[in-house]
Amino acid sequence: MKELVEGFHRFQQSLSKSERESFKKLAGGQNPLALFITCSDSRIDPNWITQSKPGDLFILRNAGNIIPPYGASGGGEAATIEYAVANLVNGSEIND
Repeated sequence: MKELVEGFHRFQQSLSKSERESFKKLAGGQNPLALFITCSDSRIDPNWITQSKPGDLFILRNAGNIIPPYGASGGGEAATIEYAVANLVNGSEIND
């Protein structure tokens, strides 16, 4: 855990002025390019694989990247997909 906390502090200290501005802009809302569904496997980094930046992807991660049939209950996958599709199709910003 200590490594994660130290990494977080290094991240904060190493941000350039332009990176800080990018994160300030992202704090106001998001407008991702695509929904990316992937496994929650710790070895997978969707932004690294696609060479995208924070805010470019709306990411849904779960064990085995399995999406249950529409109408099945018990998980948030359907809600995540519906939310992303509604906002991506309309081209509107997703505000948290």
